[in-house]
Amino acid sequence: MPEILLIDLGSSRIKWQVRSETGFVLEEDRHDWTASEGPPELPRCRPRAVWMVRVGGAEREETLRAALRARYGGVPVVTVQPRAEGPGGLRLDYDLSQFGADRYCALLGAVARTRKSAVVVDAGTAVTVDLLGTDGRHLGGYILPGLRGGLEAVNRLFTDALQARVAPKLRLTGEALPADSAVLPGHDTGEALLRGWMLGLAGAVQRLGAQAGDAEQGVEWWLTGGDAGWLSNLLDRPAHVVPGLVFDGLWCHLQPRRGKGGRP
Repeated sequence: MPEILLIDLGSSRIKWQVRSETGFVLEEDRHDWTASEGPPELPRCRPRAVWMVRVGGAEREETLRAALRARYGGVPVVTVQPRAEGPGGLRLDYDLSQFGADRYCALLGAVARTRKSAVVVDAGTAVTVDLLGTDGRHLGGYILPGLRGGLEAVNRLFTDALQARVAPKLRLTGEALPADSAVLPGHDTGEALLRGWMLGLAGAVQRLGAQAGDAEQGVEWWLTGGDAGWLSNLLDRPAHVVPGLVFDGLWCHLQPRRGKGGRP
């Protein structure tokens, strides 16, 4: 049975899932990718449709579309655009020309899971914190620099010699990042910068999310994105970590249109 390819094209990474007609995840992958590197790694199957969430410049999408045509021929490719009224009762009071499709899909993924007030955090290149009411209305949100972008910006303020010494500490992968130990002070500039930014970012996210209320009021926290794992460890409240939340929202947005060949 033909599969559907879901793609989350971020500003520095590409993530994809292959799903069955019923929405079951058959295969998935994620890796860093820039257009200058040539075509990205894509699944071997030939999907009947490609559904895409894109963040960043349109040039990256055009490069990816060319790679999709070269690999899969004339398979229809649909790029999601946020809507003021989405599936499941989601309602946006936001300038849609400035609202990222990844944020929109993450909200749809949360709405599909809960009818409670919610804080939806997407921790990637940027960190977005969006608030949802019990009626599915988007109450607004916040945007912060992500971990690596913030670290790189601060590191550029140092001398060239110190930048070279600090840089290795700032290139840790998600699995190697400190978790609970991040609250401890560092003993060199790299450690101090890394742990300070991690703890500061967690504190900022927690403070911003508090605008929706607390757990006693029934507010649920939903985290996704590459840095969701360590971030959840530094919050002092329970949170659902769902790596595929954007994909789930993308599926909710376009799933009713499956009978039309994947076209919106």
